[in-house]
Amino acid sequence: MRTTLKRGMGRAATVNGNGRAVLPPAVVEPMRRYAPPPPPPPPSTRSTAAKIFGWILLALVIVVTGLSGGLYLYAHETLNALAPHSKEVKASQKDLAKLPAPSEPAVALVIGYDARAGALGFSAKDSRSDTIMLIRADPQTNTLSLLSFPRDLQVPIYCDPTTAVTTDRINSAWSRCSVRGTLDTVEKLTGIPVNYLITVNFHGFKLLVNKMHGVYMQVDHRYINTVTGPSGYAKIDLEPGYQQLDGQQALDFVRFRHTDSDIYRLARQQLFFEALKDRLATSMSLTNIPPIIGALKNNIVIARGGSGGALGFTEIEKYAGLASNLGGGHLFRVQIPNLVNCGFLNAQVCATNADMQAAVASFMHPDVTLPTRANAVALGRKPQAPKQPPLQRAAITTLVLNGTNVPGLARDTSYKLGLQGFHTVQLPPPAQPNAPTQTYDQTLVYYDAVQPNAKAAARQIAVAFGPHAVTAPLPPELSPLALSAANPLVVVVVGSSFDGQLIDPQANIVATPVHETASVRIDPGYAQTAIRDVRSKLPFRLMVPHVIESSSYFAQLEPVRAYKPIAGRSALCLTFARGNIYWQIMETDWTTAPVIRRPTDHIALADGRRLDLYTVGGNIHMVVLRSGAASYWVVNTLRDELSNETMLAIAKGLQPLGSK
Repeated sequence: MRTTLKRGMGRAATVNGNGRAVLPPAVVEPMRRYAPPPPPPPPSTRSTAAKIFGWILLALVIVVTGLSGGLYLYAHETLNALAPHSKEVKASQKDLAKLPAPSEPAVALVIGYDARAGALGFSAKDSRSDTIMLIRADPQTNTLSLLSFPRDLQVPIYCDPTTAVTTDRINSAWSRCSVRGTLDTVEKLTGIPVNYLITVNFHGFKLLVNKMHGVYMQVDHRYINTVTGPSGYAKIDLEPGYQQLDGQQALDFVRFRHTDSDIYRLARQQLFFEALKDRLATSMSLTNIPPIIGALKNNIVIARGGSGGALGFTEIEKYAGLASNLGGGHLFRVQIPNLVNCGFLNAQVCATNADMQAAVASFMHPDVTLPTRANAVALGRKPQAPKQPPLQRAAITTLVLNGTNVPGLARDTSYKLGLQGFHTVQLPPPAQPNAPTQTYDQTLVYYDAVQPNAKAAARQIAVAFGPHAVTAPLPPELSPLALSAANPLVVVVVGSSFDGQLIDPQANIVATPVHETASVRIDPGYAQTAIRDVRSKLPFRLMVPHVIESSSYFAQLEPVRAYKPIAGRSALCLTFARGNIYWQIMETDWTTAPVIRRPTDHIALADGRRLDLYTVGGNIHMVVLRSGAASYWVVNTLRDELSNETMLAIAKGLQPLGSK
């Protein structure tokens, strides 16, 4: 596919900051008669990169390596072992964008590959890239965004930042040009500057999951294949339901695609990310970090933009607990919409420029109000207006400066912003609208921190410049120019990565979903006999679904499963099939399972029961009915194909199993 987006490398314009973070106060032990309490430890400080690297380190490891949040890299030798050593990764490091300021978003490209030639082998003929994912961490909105790429996506392949060598599957960039090829191909495809590059092999994936004593996942149906080789595909043997997976099982799950498609494999990978986050948020401790790091340093390479080199100890010292603090509805799983088969025997998929740009916009500008708005519509409520509605464009005074050698770029850009309704101002004549230097690559959107709403104005106008634009406080060297132009709220320095085309700042705002009629049938007897047959195996009150999705029936393989998800707890999993996709009802007395820790909303039913909603973007992925000493989950398909209204109708239709 072709795209008009351009990649910003961020080599010239650096945003400085001295952001500091304060560690949580130590727990003070009560006074004891035989010993005074120890004095509190001295306050700790972090380098300017500590905060942003904490975000990105969380992002770079959780998806493919099995490590999220609460990560301590505590020794210089370990950090150095993670730095690039091969010539392939060192070459790609030159193409990374500089690190942003501590309070600004950062982007990592994670590549999971099958290392047939050894733990850190990068020989194109000896390995394959099976996972390609961008992760964006935004400390300002406290959000994490994931954007996954099907390995069969047809795109222009780049082996350097300038020239496309051919059009092929995106994963062929690795085999053609190693790690640099994948980086440059993804950056040219999306226009998103990448700050960190992480390569992880599958051996490390398995080892890390095992070092964490497994991870809990919702397996959406029975996966079974025992025939491998030329006449089969990779072995897999997983039963349905929420359960603990070891490293090999987890790898089998995230790589599987043989009875559905690569699109569903991407969904499995993104759901695995969430499971890892939940696992680390509930079980990470100082005692299990060292073995995890031991696995990391032999199976992961981290390249960083800017000066490169090994990670600094002060960058990530004592940066812990980020994943556990991520609020419900603040994780966004983005996939490219409307993919179509476009190759021989439907082996390749293609996307239009518009669909690619829509995915990029959702990834770069996650709408934290969308889950709440979607929930309200599904419940028949009026969505609440956002707490901070967009500013009126006419109230955003903006000065545009040229940071390049392109004649008239500031003038033309200022004119286009005016057409969009922004209030633009000019330098008094005979001054030219030029930045102090003309070597800017990224576009910088500066705000006057003293003026009210300036920061919000900068974030709003930055959307118009696409994924290359970075917001930051107004630096001292630009203050005289701002004062001479009547002190605008925002000063934009246009960089060479800007292609001259502005985006409508409202384009990234996702419309509130429209209420739909639930697609269900009333069928209280359908599952009743099957549930009654396993009642003796489960020590809590069981529920019968009186409402079922209209075209769904029990899955062919293991539709009803009674089992123990952990010691001392029991569960019932009902698996329903709608064609070749699956959704489930889980019933369990494990009421503290990691996956149900952080709902995005709650509703009270007329009979006194409570429903917890778990919404990702605009889709309800799970509804949990709390009743007594048990909880009852309605779990959507891998790609959330059941409508929000359908999910709620099924959950409301759960009724206690009668005695007969």
